[in-house]
Amino acid sequence: MSDTATMHIDGASRGNPGKAAYAVVLARPALPVVEEADCIGTASNNVAEYTALVEGLSLAAELG
Repeated sequence: MSDTATMHIDGASRGNPGKAAYAVVLARPALPVVEEADCIGTASNNVAEYTALVEGLSLAAELG
């Protein structure tokens, strides 16, 4: 088993810009998987993707 945490992110919008959301999945060795997702209102696909990255890094920092 790897001792490295992994983070998967995605963001999308319906229309560009349009209704947008993001999701983050953080997997850490020997610990439960953490998932987070939220709607972010009207935004472009790029904003949704970068929001997922920023929120994912923030979550990872909180969890140590």
